Amino acid sequence: MTRLHVKPAEGRAAPDPGNNYALLPAEGGFVPDNAYWQRRLKDQDVIKIEAPEEPAPVVATTKATRGAKANEL
Repeated sequence: MTRLHVKPAEGRAAPDPGNNYALLPAEGGFVPDNAYWQRRLKDQDVIKIEAPEEPAPVVATTKATRGAKANEL
């Protein structure tokens, strides 16, 4: 299922049924692209915003040499 990145419109609150109807944070969040959130968009309760960039995954590149003790590296 695709997701939308939305935030509440100015002066509006948006309960999130996927989170026990807790209000969507002011900075927004990811929600499923379903009929509920499409209605919130249509009614202008939320606005679609650009998703933040995902941080690049951290990859360990240290390679121990054969026979070396851990504290000697």
